[in-house]
Amino acid sequence: MRKGYTLLEQLVVLAVMTILLTLVGPRTLSALDRSAVRNARRQLVSALGAARGSAQSRAERVSVAMDSAGGLLRVLSGADTLLVRPLRAELGVAFSASRDTITYGASGRGYGAANSTIVLTRGAASETVYVARLGRARW
Repeated sequence: MRKGYTLLEQLVVLAVMTILLTLVGPRTLSALDRSAVRNARRQLVSALGAARGSAQSRAERVSVAMDSAGGLLRVLSGADTLLVRPLRAELGVAFSASRDTITYGASGRGYGAANSTIVLTRGAASETVYVARLGRARW
């Protein structure tokens, strides 16, 4: 009775595994990138919605400050920080925005020229979120 495997059998298994990983590896990484960007988009839209709701409930201006260099989203009401989302640290997602701050008035509408475009990227995956002048976010 034989115990163990021969060197040839081990090399064949290793070659088959290498071929499979070569074919599946890039797709897996791409899927992980898409998933992280999608999760970041959900967090961004959630933060924008929270800011809009807070502006209405507090009857004051609430801002979403976007620090693209640090990868942070902050929801600010006066001197209070209501919410922080570290997208780069948590998800590895970078973003760039056409405006560094989006402010909502007490009515929940965008305050000032609130039109903004935010592009979230990781690897080859990217998504764009548009914030209209009325304050609604769409993607």
